[in-house]
Amino acid sequence: MEINQIDAEYTYDYDLDIANIKVKKEYTYDESIDLEIGVLLDFDENKFPVNLEILSASKKLDVEKDFLINPRGDVKILIDSDLIKLEVCFKNNHDEYVLKYSNKHDENLKINNIEAKFAIV
Repeated sequence: MEINQIDAEYTYDYDLDIANIKVKKEYTYDESIDLEIGVLLDFDENKFPVNLEILSASKKLDVEKDFLINPRGDVKILIDSDLIKLEVCFKNNHDEYVLKYSNKHDENLKINNIEAKFAIV
């Protein structure tokens, strides 16, 4: 399985409660999939995951909005022939908040097996 670890930029829109984690390298966008309501994963032309958007992030992670302004953390994405697993982990000095998702993906997506880790920097 292809393993990739890459630095990612994190932004948070406080008013809209949207967390966005995007790889720092340049890429050409290809398509997005809606993993669940309000969790969107974008892929580049090579079918590598490059951007994760979490709508209503404070509600999905069950945290106060202020915590999401500048967290540390990482994103792990595992994709095999029919399954996508996602784990988003945000940390501060005292607590850790995790959003997990696992589900079969659409057969038409044609994604190679990938294990990716984004470090929020």
